[in-house]
Amino acid sequence: MSDVVSVSARWTRLPEGPDAYVATPLAQEPRATVVVGMELFGVTPWVEKVCERLAAAGYVAIAPDFYWRQSRRAELGYDDAGRKEGFRLLGHLTREGVVHDTEASLAAGAESGAGAGSAFVGFSLGGHLGVLTATRQPLDLVVTCYGGWTLDGGIPLAEPEPPLTPQGAAAMAAHGTTLLGLVGGQDFLISMDEWQRLGQRLDQAGVRHELIGYPAAQHGFLCEDRPESYDADAADDAWKRILEALAQLPHQG
Repeated sequence: MSDVVSVSARWTRLPEGPDAYVATPLAQEPRATVVVGMELFGVTPWVEKVCERLAAAGYVAIAPDFYWRQSRRAELGYDDAGRKEGFRLLGHLTREGVVHDTEASLAAGAESGAGAGSAFVGFSLGGHLGVLTATRQPLDLVVTCYGGWTLDGGIPLAEPEPPLTPQGAAAMAAHGTTLLGLVGGQDFLISMDEWQRLGQRLDQAGVRHELIGYPAAQHGFLCEDRPESYDADAADDAWKRILEALAQLPHQG
């Protein structure tokens, strides 16, 4: 991760209810607000480091604890027990709650003086949450890093239909959202067939997008706290693309 000396970061409770890890740059006015979508395992120390890295690049980065209605600040281990508890908590999420918590995070970013740009950068479950949100409210940019269940469903949050139906994709296009998708070719959650069909759905709806695949990378390849799946080369390229996409956001001065 980047040097974070010029960053202020702490947990706080947002006015609208959720706890969130908030990182802000100290050496400059924040360019825009980035909502960071957590993995299944909650707002882990790695997610906190992601926020700090984004703040060091000049953004207010806010990772809301989407599980807060069931368990505040749940931080689960990368093991079978953590995965089981994560799916239990995931089963209680609602679309309305996800959108509410995203709106609360964006409002907090605006309150802290961030520019007008709004982005959602999500990882695995968080990638799904970003796509879901973009079908329901305007966002300038969604970055979905190996975010599953968006096209074919597979979790309660994607019932009775997944977010990227033709209608959902059309709503994203109407909002003017750009989507950057990053996935590993060895991802157990997202097949290359699904990835191709995702691109077709976005093309048909007129959503501006770029979908990048890393043939040798696994699910979770960006997380260096999970060495069994971390891929340094893919992660370096992905971070370059994420920061380039964020640089296109509307921002201060």
